[in-house]
Amino acid sequence: MAKAKAITTRSRWMFHLLALAGLVLALGQALPARAFQNPTEREFNEAVQQFKAGRRAEAFGRFIALANRGDVDSARIALHLHTYGSMLYGAQWEAGRDDIDYWNTLVRNSPTAGRGQPEYAPFVAQPVKTAKAKPAPAPAPKLRTVASN
Repeated sequence: MAKAKAITTRSRWMFHLLALAGLVLALGQALPARAFQNPTEREFNEAVQQFKAGRRAEAFGRFIALANRGDVDSARIALHLHTYGSMLYGAQWEAGRDDIDYWNTLVRNSPTAGRGQPEYAPFVAQPVKTAKAKPAPAPAPKLRTVASN
């Protein structure tokens, strides 16, 4: 009888363990991938989405916050927007001299971008092939006709 009770307790324990493993697996599948994403990476992606949606001032603010926390890519973008914003986007975004100096230091001291960059196929300009221009045909000689009276 004691042996039967031990088997029943063990099987219950295994059942609960398998149920818990199934629950963990189901929750892992149900959660979005960005739930496991690095918070800085998530904030950077949100800033990029804000910029793409046309909310550039809000995106600039997010890039500034990330750059001031040491994110190199955000520092590059913040410097770009600060420097070329009026020419490219018709808006001037202000930043403090200390911020700009810090971002320049971040960018200067980083060998590459912190995030993966898309692979772009190199573009090699090729001369345009055109058909050879044919010389203009010579005008037909004018014939004089004599009118008979």
